[in-house]
Amino acid sequence: MACPSPWKDIADTFFECSICLDLFKEPKQLPCLHRFCKQCLEPILERQVGTFKCPLCKDVCKIPNNGIDGFKTDFHMKSMLHFIQLQKTFENREERECIGCEEKLKVTAYCFICKGFLCVQCYQFHLTKKMFVKHQKHLLALNDLEGKSLTQEKLASLMEAPRCHIHQEHKAKLCCCTCGNLPVCVTCTYDEHKGHELRDVRKVANDEREHLKEILEELVKRKDTVFNIANKTNKVNDDVLSFVAETKAKWKTQYEDQTRELQNEKEKQKREFTRFKTVLEESTRNKMKELETEMEEKIREIKDEYDRRIKIKIRESKEKEDTKRNEIENKELKIVEKMNRLDVVMNERNKTIDEQQQRKLRETQNLSDLCHQWVNKFENLSTISSSVLESHNHWTHAQCIPDIRAASEPLVEDIMKDFPEIESLSDITRDDLPILCIDKVHISDNVESVVDIQVCKSSEFYLAGLTSTGSENIIVSGRLSSDHSFITVINKQGRQIRQNKIDKVKGSSLQPFRHCAALSRDKIASVCESNQVGVYNIQDGSLTQNSITSLFDDIKTVSKKYATCITTDTIRGHIIVGTSIGSLFIFDEELNLIRALKLPGVMKWSRDIIYNKGVLLICDAESRCACAVTMDTSKTEAELLYELPKPGIDGETWYPWSICADRAGFVYILWSDTRYCTGKCIITQYSQDGQQLLTTKRTEDGARCMTTLMTEEEENLLVATYRSGKMLFYGLMPE
Repeated sequence: MACPSPWKDIADTFFECSICLDLFKEPKQLPCLHRFCKQCLEPILERQVGTFKCPLCKDVCKIPNNGIDGFKTDFHMKSMLHFIQLQKTFENREERECIGCEEKLKVTAYCFICKGFLCVQCYQFHLTKKMFVKHQKHLLALNDLEGKSLTQEKLASLMEAPRCHIHQEHKAKLCCCTCGNLPVCVTCTYDEHKGHELRDVRKVANDEREHLKEILEELVKRKDTVFNIANKTNKVNDDVLSFVAETKAKWKTQYEDQTRELQNEKEKQKREFTRFKTVLEESTRNKMKELETEMEEKIREIKDEYDRRIKIKIRESKEKEDTKRNEIENKELKIVEKMNRLDVVMNERNKTIDEQQQRKLRETQNLSDLCHQWVNKFENLSTISSSVLESHNHWTHAQCIPDIRAASEPLVEDIMKDFPEIESLSDITRDDLPILCIDKVHISDNVESVVDIQVCKSSEFYLAGLTSTGSENIIVSGRLSSDHSFITVINKQGRQIRQNKIDKVKGSSLQPFRHCAALSRDKIASVCESNQVGVYNIQDGSLTQNSITSLFDDIKTVSKKYATCITTDTIRGHIIVGTSIGSLFIFDEELNLIRALKLPGVMKWSRDIIYNKGVLLICDAESRCACAVTMDTSKTEAELLYELPKPGIDGETWYPWSICADRAGFVYILWSDTRYCTGKCIITQYSQDGQQLLTTKRTEDGARCMTTLMTEEEENLLVATYRSGKMLFYGLMPE
């Protein structure tokens, strides 16, 4: 047990090795200021080559050339442990061999010059005889401890000045700053340490104390920053759990509402069939009675004719019943299919949001662990610094403070770092469930409104991307000039909220056409045809970008190699980039490449792409078709599922330019009769599986981009022109 004085504020564990959990024996100090028993470190270093990690803080430490002996022995800790042992001996009144008379008696004092205990008589002899005059300043008596007046400063004065590190028979006179403040004697000044910077230890200690005080002041200033980061990560964890719980509850309510509505529809169909059957049976019975009455009234010879007519009526009734039954059963099958699909969507959403939750919690835990590590380092450094400074021992300061400073400088740099991404860790996708109970969506016959997008247009202006987020923001992107692309956030009235002008990659010969796709409520994914993929924050306008040019290096068969379009899997946080080389690149939200996906041979040049209900729908410029392909994460090549029907109007060859889907899952494609979207344009609407063409509608000539916008009141289909920047709103009305 450590003594309460002169280190009454230091915990007992400060004097214990964290490996053997006992008081330090021959303590060796690492560069990170943590210390361990020499014998405890030896088996750890035997298994390492070159470097090893500190068992406490995991800092990487270089192994000295002479092994464990190359680490500095913590003489300050040894002196504190020495005093603890002395105090225990005095307090317990132990019998020790007196160094003066060699009798084994209860100890009364200790001489730091003789390095041994003294009995009462030998202690008085030391105090009164001239031959021990130099010893008298270095005597520790039992009364000094019982009076509890012993301080670290007084204890330091009792100890003898250190010996020269080379000539142990000589006391140290100077401090060699060139060799890490080593104690040296006069002989060393013209021998081993000749030409070195040699200073008085008091001056060295004073300078070191001043440097340490500056660093400690800086650390104290930054201490709250570390604890605030830890508090923020805890809040983010709470937000993540809260958001996930709220979202699951919201989805559960939507699921239950839709299930209840579908079940009601199913029961309604059953009741309709029952009513129809009852009315039909009643009508048939009445007809039969009329015919029977008529048959009885007429002559017997025509009975067979009426029997024939009765059978006809019964057969017709049975046929109508069977027809209606088949109709109702088909409707019920469709309802059951929708309910099963809703179950699948619900299970998939729960699975993916659980994955997001685990990923976010792991990220916050990693950051929390880092902060905890900093806090432990800070507290260890503060304890060591306080202990060293309170000793008031110049030699201790000269030898210990440089190590403390060296360990504290990287800690100061670490805790001064900013972590702007902390707030975004709670950004979890909270999309609504698709509305599967809607069987048809009608596109308004006329444009409901037209707005002029407020963008800094130029002669080279070209709108290439259009998307929206759950916050009712609309994002447009494209080219401003041959050297600049842009991302602009607008509201429903077309008024600009924020705009970023982005420089093209220097040296690139590609045009800076920029495309975009919603990633979450506050973020969009963006790709520029000069091969830059990025994530844009709608709230603060920040854009993080990575070059993907190197991903095209292995392609030798295609001359023009660049990114052409982009979409996202908002649930998993994946970014999917289409290209001119017949392949897709898939990234995570941190823009790390997950994998490349090769498209089927018929698809050469992806003009636009969406991820819809587990499949990819791609508009291909070369084949002039739109296709559905698989999105299997375990394979490197996608499989062709089917081709969406082409519009067969006006005898034209139509090129697919843009594709999107509404909340209910109906698919929309914007087609142009030219390869460069400068001519006539039409919009086609497809069934939820994309295999049936439902509606074809003419729209503005020169239309280039299309997306949907969900507001509190309704859902709209947005179409924008590439040169004028005009945006058209169509209503989407469920039936």
